[in-house]
Amino acid sequence: MSNTNTKAKIDVFGAKPKQALLVPEIPIAVRNNCQSGQWVIGDTDYGSKVSMTILKFSKFFGNLGQTVNTLWGQLWFVAESGELPQGVLMVTYIKSRSLNDFNRLIASVQANGVEPATGIFIPEFVKHSGQKPDENGVVKPINYYSLKWRWQERTDWSIIHQAAAVLSEESNLSRMIDLEGSRKMVCLDDLSPNETASLMAAHTNSNSDALVLSLNASNDTALPSENEPVATALSS
Repeated sequence: MSNTNTKAKIDVFGAKPKQALLVPEIPIAVRNNCQSGQWVIGDTDYGSKVSMTILKFSKFFGNLGQTVNTLWGQLWFVAESGELPQGVLMVTYIKSRSLNDFNRLIASVQANGVEPATGIFIPEFVKHSGQKPDENGVVKPINYYSLKWRWQERTDWSIIHQAAAVLSEESNLSRMIDLEGSRKMVCLDDLSPNETASLMAAHTNSNSDALVLSLNASNDTALPSENEPVATALSS
């Protein structure tokens, strides 16, 4: 007769080792909702506060949701505080004001001789007011949110050691491709400024969906490449 009080061992999905980061096989997409000022996974809100470590940044151009022909920043990150799941690699996209402010912050940290990926990023939702026509063409006032970015040096380096371990494994890097989120986008990481400008002009003046599908089928730059400076800095 078996002892039902004995803890059985079963291995279906696997588990995250202690003192390590989980890299899901299917990316966990986090949306920074510009209408509510909340972080969202699926239909679930995870509050407005988070601090994060960024493991990879890539530039994209294309369509996501209802936003078309737009420059995007793709962030692969681990939450260190807030309501989002912690210890798990996730992906989000930023654009417009949020992307511009992120680029400002990156440049200001780099100017001080520091690799930004070694610190903690703290995005904050900032409320704006504007106007937008409704479905009948009547212009109405609206409120929306963008992300204002802050950066601080860290005192606990355990996450950085775990991040370096993730970035050193080819199997993890192969999972850091968001096929669903970027399926109507083109990665700009390996393109020159002139090539980027030509690509954006071509998207604007043609059927963007058809162009993206064509590029994805024939051009390696349609897939995200490694962010070498970040990977190198974290692995050192």
